Parts: sequence; structure tokens; C-alpha cells
Amino acid sequence: MTRHDGESGALPADVGRVLGHVGAWRYGDFRFIQPSQLDLERTTLTNLATEFEAGRSTTRSHALWNSAWYPLAISSIEVHAFDSVGCFGGSPEQVVSFVFSSGDSWCVFPTISAWLTALTEGFETEGKDALEKAYAWARANKGCVDVKLPQDVDEQRSNQRFEAGIGSWIELRHPDGRSWAVRERRTGFELRIGEGEDAVIRKRTSANPSAEVRRLLREQAAEGFVRTSQ
Repeated sequence: MTRHDGESGALPADVGRVLGHVGAWRYGDFRFIQPSQLDLERTTLTNLATEFEAGRSTTRSHALWNSAWYPLAISSIEVHAFDSVGCFGGSPEQVVSFVFSSGDSWCVFPTISAWLTALTEGFETEGKDALEKAYAWARANKGCVDVKLPQDVDEQRSNQRFEAGIGSWIELRHPDGRSWAVRERRTGFELRIGEGEDAVIRKRTSANPSAEVRRLLREQAAEGFVRTSQ
């Protein structure tokens, strides 16, 4: 299962605050997780995902769960979770939702506030389609993005499935031996200075990641760095 630094650490403050205020609140069969049930729900989802990753299950929608996430709300078919590590090229503290029973994609909200705002817009509408209206409102207002699960089963079982939206590393080297690399992310870019275990990786946000990466490459070329990968 995909592991991340801090996965076994303290409960993120945003998760505790939201569940502490609304835990056990329901709308039809959509319910927020009770704080006392969070570990159980998280373990159940992780076990199902682990079975798929190991090839002991063929239910591909179970690949949609990441063990570093914290379930916030759940229904008979959907899971909404707090992503504390920043999957899919996004930033930490985003919210991810998906259909765990048969889905093949994630809906990613940039922040927990954006997610709650979308839910509020949907729940203010009478009827059983409140969640669909919440998604429609978020998409219309650029409050979320959709990310597809890879189609190849090996990729679905790979940790790399959570890196959709992250470009490949563009590596450069200076004649004096220094190594430098950059890769584009959905909401910014990453810099890698050095190599191997000694490498330092820094994440940066940007309104125009592609333009920023091109600018950085020009600057490094002017300093004598030579591109070693595409």
C-alpha cells in the first residue's frame, strides 16, 4: 500500500475539527464519519485496497483508496477523504471523493473549505441528487478537478496511480558535477537538488506551472547546466 511520511502521526487538525463539529450528521445515506469510527473505516478501506494491489482482488475501484488519507464522509457507494500528502500533483490538505463500489476516477477539491462549500450548495437543494448538484456546482465554479484511474491493471496496482497530474523529472547536470531537476505538478512544481538519499526536494505552488518550469530551465541553462533527460 502507498505509504507516506506522517501517515501514522497525529490526526490532521482539519479532520478533527470537521468531524468534531458534524460527526454522524446524515443526508440520506450520506454520512460524516463519527470520530470514534474513523480508524475502523480507514482500516477497512486500506485492507480492501491492499488486497487489490497484491492481486488478490479484481475490484479495480478499490485502487481508488490511499492509506495516507482520512475518510471524512461515506455513503453506500461514495467515499470522501482528506488527503494530507498532496496526491495527483495537488497540494496537501485537499479533499478527494470517488465511487468506491465501481468508480474509475477521483474528484479532487483543492481544500477542505472548497469541499464543504460545494456540499453546502448541493444540500440546499431538495431531493436525492444533492451530491450530484454539489459536484456540478464545484465543476462550474472551478472548485474541483477530475482525475482518471489508469486503464492498465498493473498501473492501477502501482503506487504511481496517485501521481496522475505530475510530470516526469527533467534532469540537468552541471560540468562541475552538480545535479538539478524539476517536474511540473498540477498546482505548481517540484525542485530536486542533488542525487540519491542526499537529494533535497522542494515543492512550490504556481498559477502557471508550465511557464514557471520553462523559466527555471532557461535560468539553469544560462548557468551552464545541461539537460540529461527529456
